[in-house]
Amino acid sequence: MNEVLLKNLALLDLVKDQNIDLVLHEEPDLVVIGRSNLNEDNSRWLNELQVQVLTGYVKDGGKLFVWHAGLAGYPPDYTELVGGRFIFHPQRALVKYFSADGSSFEIVDEHYFVELRGNVEIFLWSESNCGRSTAGWKKRLERGKILALTPAHDEEGLNDERFRSLLVKSLRWFVEG
Repeated sequence: MNEVLLKNLALLDLVKDQNIDLVLHEEPDLVVIGRSNLNEDNSRWLNELQVQVLTGYVKDGGKLFVWHAGLAGYPPDYTELVGGRFIFHPQRALVKYFSADGSSFEIVDEHYFVELRGNVEIFLWSESNCGRSTAGWKKRLERGKILALTPAHDEEGLNDERFRSLLVKSLRWFVEG
């Protein structure tokens, strides 16, 4: 499965002058956005016109994985596209993640609180001493698929076997019917 997902992967990330039109013209199998919409100079790296291009990619059958900070600081059209947005997180603390299939795990993490938009299918929730929130959802947009996942801010969380299992299971949705 990893070969199928990663043979043509587009990471839209740190390149300030990255041309999203050119990247999406290559028709990547999966686009991953895992950072906030803020450059070091406080400018935005993804504007509303570029969101329209990304939306077209997804509608035409593209796959978009929005991870953690990939929900923070984006324009309203992006929030509508991905089905939600980051609101805030308290200081790192023990967060319990639990899924629709009954599995759960705990890691020290930034407990993301999010606001959902539109029709999404929630498959993961989170809970800490600060409350409960949605932590993972998926949605279809015409012929495309979008997956959003909030857990795992640092190396400890990323290396947690239970998180890694959740990640693989979540990404598998992209290659299944």
